[in-house]
Amino acid sequence: MDKPITPTSPKGLGLAVAAAQLALALSWTVYVVFLPALAAQAGLPPRAVLWLLVVDQAVFVLADYACGVASDRVLALHRRLAPWLAGATVLSAAAFLALPWLAPQGSPAVFVAVTLLWTATSSALRAPPLNLIGRHAAKPAQPGLVALAMLGLGLAAAVAPWLALWLKGADARWPFVCASAGVVLAALALAWAERHAAPRPVAASTPSQPPAAASRWLLLLAAALLAALALQLHTSLNAAAQFRRFVAADALPLWLPVFWAVFNLALWPAMKLAPKLGELRLVAAGAALGAAAAAVALAAPSLHVLVGAQALAGAAWAAMLAGGFMAALALGHVGREGRFSGAVSSSLAGASMLRLMLVASGTAAALREAGGGLLDALPVLLWGGAALLLAWALRSAARPTGSARAT
Repeated sequence: MDKPITPTSPKGLGLAVAAAQLALALSWTVYVVFLPALAAQAGLPPRAVLWLLVVDQAVFVLADYACGVASDRVLALHRRLAPWLAGATVLSAAAFLALPWLAPQGSPAVFVAVTLLWTATSSALRAPPLNLIGRHAAKPAQPGLVALAMLGLGLAAAVAPWLALWLKGADARWPFVCASAGVVLAALALAWAERHAAPRPVAASTPSQPPAAASRWLLLLAAALLAALALQLHTSLNAAAQFRRFVAADALPLWLPVFWAVFNLALWPAMKLAPKLGELRLVAAGAALGAAAAAVALAAPSLHVLVGAQALAGAAWAAMLAGGFMAALALGHVGREGRFSGAVSSSLAGASMLRLMLVASGTAAALREAGGGLLDALPVLLWGGAALLLAWALRSAARPTGSARAT
C-alpha cells in the first residue's frame, strides 16, 4: 500500500518542487502578457519589449548557473537550502509585485532595473529546488520526483494560451499580486518539505573532473542547447503556423496545448524507462523521436496527422527534459547537483534567448516570408543533431577508464 503524500514524504518533496516550477512559470506568463502595456507606461518604445525579453533570458543564463553553484555551497556549509531560497524568493516577489506600480511613474531605467532584479532573483526557484531532490531523495525515487517537478512546468505551459486570453485587458496589478503570492507560498512549501526530508550525506569536497569527462559534459550541454532551441522553434514559432493550415486563428488556443498535454502524460512512463535505458540514452532516444515528429509535422497532410505529430513531439520532449535533469543529478551526486542542474537550466534559457533574438531581429519573419520551409525544418535538424551528439558522447564514454565508465 502506498504511503500517504505529505510534506515529509518523498512525494511531498516532489510536489513542493513542482509547485515552485508551476508558480514561477505562471508568473512568467503573467509578465509576458502585461509587459507591452507596462513597458509603454514606463516610456519604453514597442521595439524594446522583445529585446528586454532577450536580456531577461541572458540574465537567466548567468543566474541559473550561479544559483545552482550557490545552492551547492549553501548546502555544504549549512545543510539547509530553504532559508536562502526563501530570502531570494521574497526579494524576487517584491520586485515582481512592484512592476505594475512602477511602470506608470514613467522611468524606463527604474522599470528595467527592477525587472532585471526580479529575473536574477527568480533563478533561485529554477534549478536549486532540484538540488533538494538530488540531496534528499533515494536514487530509486528520484526519477518519479523529477517527473513531478517537470509536471509543474508542463501544466503552466499547457494553460498559458488560455491564461493569456483570460488576462487580456485586465488590470495588471491583481495578476501580479496573485503571482507574487504564489511563488512565496511555493517557497514556503519547499522550506517545509526540506525541514522534514530525510538527510543525505553531503560531500565536503568533490574532486575535479578529468579532462575527458569534462569534455563529454560540455558535449552534453551542447546537445541540451540544440534540443532546447529545437523546442523553442517548434512550439513558439512553427506550431501556430502549422495548425493555421487547417484551423482558424481563434481555434489555436484549443490545439496548441496538445504538445504540452501529452508532455505531461508522458513524463511518468519516460521516468519509468530512465533506470532501464539510462538517463542519457533516454535523452538521445527522445531527441531522435522529436526529430521524426517534427519532420511529420512539417509535411502533415491533415489536421489529424499534425495533432499526432505534435503529441509525439510532446512525449519526446518529456523524455529529453526529465532525462536531462536526471542525468544532471546523477553526474553531480554528491555535492554538485546544483551546479549540473544549473548548467542544464542555463542551456534552456540560452535557447529561449536565441529564439527571441531571431524574432526581435526580424530574422524569423524573414525566413518565414522567404519560404522553402527552412524555419519548419530547423527543429528536425536540431533535434537530430542533439541525438547524434549524445550518441557520440555515449559511445566515447563506453571506451575509456573505469572512472569514466562510472560517470
